[in-house]
Amino acid sequence: MARSGTEGRGVLEGAFALMEVLAEGEEVGLTRLAGDAELPKATAHRLLGQLVALGAVQSRSGRYRLGARAFRLGQAWHPARALRAASARPLRELASANGRLSLSLSVAEAGRTIVVAGLRGEVDDVFPLRSGLVLPPGSAAELILAASAPAGDPPEGRTAAAWAREVAQARERGLAFEYGQCVSTLSCVSAPILSASGQVVAAVAATALDPRQIAPLGESVSRAAAMISANLSRRPAAAARPHRESPARPPGPRAPHPVLAGPHP
Repeated sequence: MARSGTEGRGVLEGAFALMEVLAEGEEVGLTRLAGDAELPKATAHRLLGQLVALGAVQSRSGRYRLGARAFRLGQAWHPARALRAASARPLRELASANGRLSLSLSVAEAGRTIVVAGLRGEVDDVFPLRSGLVLPPGSAAELILAASAPAGDPPEGRTAAAWAREVAQARERGLAFEYGQCVSTLSCVSAPILSASGQVVAAVAATALDPRQIAPLGESVSRAAAMISANLSRRPAAAARPHRESPARPPGPRAPHPVLAGPHP
């Protein structure tokens, strides 16, 4: 019996829910993984087996983590690839001038603020700012991205009026500061990265353990953001790939993909 489109979407949503949990970076056991993904344990186990077969997830001694294939595909995400290339030198220069700061580059995606590049520093011992991390609501990077977007709902813990004031200040200054509101031991400053058309496409942030470091960093972070924006504007448009002829195949029905297929009735 053919499976309905609704059931197919449910399978994919379940698989993505598991991978979202694994994207937190830890090796996770089945019970916790199923609970965090809000899936029945049997369903989580079946989907994990299929994801392991695809190479998207690795399994070791009953614990799971993202696989190399998922990492490779994530690294190829187009906005991240362009931003990483444009930010490599400015971030290195910012880091070399400011000790062990943690630097991150973030974009808005589906209502969340996601780290796509950066350089490790002292903060990573407390809160690893790795690529793929979803930043806590109300971060300085989120303020920068919100300042260029239509007004939305405030993050948890902020009233609409307070969030609107913070967004307006970030827009006026071209900088956003955050002192322990997201992670109590961390403070950060963020600035916008612009496309060639002047649209805010990302935010660069410097994060430190000592809040006294943050205010003096504003000018340096703004300068790094301007350099990344200039590099991004100079990047040539990707050339079209030549069409490659595929060898002729005999006609015939295509077998269903064996992975990520649900159980058959």
